[in-house]
Amino acid sequence: MPTPSHRHCPNHPKGDHGDCAGACGGDGIPVIDLGVLLNGNAEERSQATHELGQACEHWGFFMVINHGVPEALQEEVMEACKELYSLPRDEKAEYIAAGPKDPVRIGTGLFYSDVDDAICRRDYVKMVAHPEFHCPAKPARLRDIAVEYSARTRQLLLELAKILVGNNYPPYAGSDGVMGISAHSDHGLLTLLFQNGVDGLQVKHNGQWVTAKPLPGSLFILTGDQLEIVSNGRYKAVLHRALVHGGQTRMSFVSLVGPCLDAVVEPVLELAQNDPQGMKFRGIRYRDYMEHQQSSKMNTKAALDIVRVQGDILTCESTTNNSTEADSSGYSPTS
Repeated sequence: MPTPSHRHCPNHPKGDHGDCAGACGGDGIPVIDLGVLLNGNAEERSQATHELGQACEHWGFFMVINHGVPEALQEEVMEACKELYSLPRDEKAEYIAAGPKDPVRIGTGLFYSDVDDAICRRDYVKMVAHPEFHCPAKPARLRDIAVEYSARTRQLLLELAKILVGNNYPPYAGSDGVMGISAHSDHGLLTLLFQNGVDGLQVKHNGQWVTAKPLPGSLFILTGDQLEIVSNGRYKAVLHRALVHGGQTRMSFVSLVGPCLDAVVEPVLELAQNDPQGMKFRGIRYRDYMEHQQSSKMNTKAALDIVRVQGDILTCESTTNNSTEADSSGYSPTS
């Protein structure tokens, strides 16, 4: 497949400013060509793998091109979600009354918890897609579209999509941007995101907020808390937020992947042994971590504090073997 136009940056494997290695967009956000990563020759794959590692280490965020998810399918997802949001309230009542642990939930404001006091302007629908697929009954066409989208993203991420979240950020007429959703990191391993052409996603890089402007046909990938734990802090879960302004409705569609709920996630032993600071995180069951994050105020990456090792409390030798068992999607925290 042809590669969209983008510039090539000089290689900065360990640059002071976290510059991208290989291809990057005009704002410096790294660009990963999935076609090369999967189908290139040995040298090309090696370079692409290096660039992927650099993107995760220095940004925690990148664009992926040649990903195989048709733009027409992305547009169908957007249109089906618009139809869902426009349904009369009584046709969505059972999902609006749902709680955070229910497989389908429709709401307004914050997703994580009712205890947050931040004002965030957004509507959302959450659909759990694995191990059993869940979807609102209406509109009828949403199910088939979401099933196909879930399958495509599973293939792209080489993992099973666990959670699907659709976000709708209503237009805001004011001249100043308001928060669509506050600064936070995602609880899973990787997050895939695309939007409807209205900018608003921002990621924090080198202490500054960068507005993410996608290349044509590209998808955004964000690193999550579980990847930071597994990599013993080498790959940082990226802080991101959404702004609403300009009088246009912004929509985004998000796929999150992570370990099975009962998997114990902890740093890879070899990474901790090679780190001068040793083990930086203690093991935690993914279910427990997710419930903690979603029952607390949205406060950047504060949820990681419950597994963060302070000083020499935990050493490499005290790691357990519970997390070495792969879940049903084939993911193993130590692989």
